[in-house]
Amino acid sequence: MNWRYTPFIIVALLAVAAFMLNANERRYTADQGRLTVRADPYRDAVVLSWSSPVGAPMARRFEEAYATWRDDVSIFVVELNSPGGTVAEGKRVVQFMDRIKRTHDLETRVGPGAFCLSMCVPIYLKGDTRVASPDARFMFHEPAAYDVYTGERGGGPAFERRFVADRFFDRYFENSPMNPEWRRWLEREWVGKDVWKTGRQLADERSGVVTDLQ
Repeated sequence: MNWRYTPFIIVALLAVAAFMLNANERRYTADQGRLTVRADPYRDAVVLSWSSPVGAPMARRFEEAYATWRDDVSIFVVELNSPGGTVAEGKRVVQFMDRIKRTHDLETRVGPGAFCLSMCVPIYLKGDTRVASPDARFMFHEPAAYDVYTGERGGGPAFERRFVADRFFDRYFENSPMNPEWRRWLEREWVGKDVWKTGRQLADERSGVVTDLQ
C-alpha cells in the first residue's frame, strides 16, 4: 500500500459514510413528525410545539410556521419533547432558528415530564431564553454512540467516532451559552456514555443550558 494516499482514502471513506448516513436518515424520517402551532394568549408570541424525533420535515414545518406568523408576533417559542434524531435535520433546524433570531425573540422550552435528548439539545440551546420544568429530562451523548431508531450502539473505527464526536461538540457546544467550566466537564464526562440531567440539576449546576425553571 502506498502510504502517501492514506489521508485521501480516509477522507473518501468518511464521505461515503456521511452519504450512507444521510440516506438512512431520509429513509427513517421522511415526512414524519407533526408541528403544533398555537398563539400565546398572554403575550405577543406564537408557540411551535414539536413532540417527535428530530427528522424531516421538522425544519420545513418551522419555516412554514415562521412564514405564517412572522408579521403577527414578536416572539417565537419552540416547545420541545424529543428523543433526538438525525444530525443532518438537526443542523437544518439550528440554522433556521438562527434566521428567526435575526428578526424575533426566540424562547425554547422543555415542559413537565418532557425529554430533550441528543440532537434535541443543540436546538434547545438556540433559545435566547431557555425554560425547563424541574423534572424535564436532558441527555447529552456523542452522536455516533447511539442510534435513536434501533437503540443500538454505533460501530465504526474509533478514529471516525472520535472525529464525528469532536466536530459535533465544536459546532454545537463550544460557542453555545453553556458555562465554560461545565462545558469542559461535559466534554470529559460524555466520552462513551450518556449523560442525563434534569432541568433542576442543570439550573442548580449553573450549566448555562437552562436559564429559567418553569
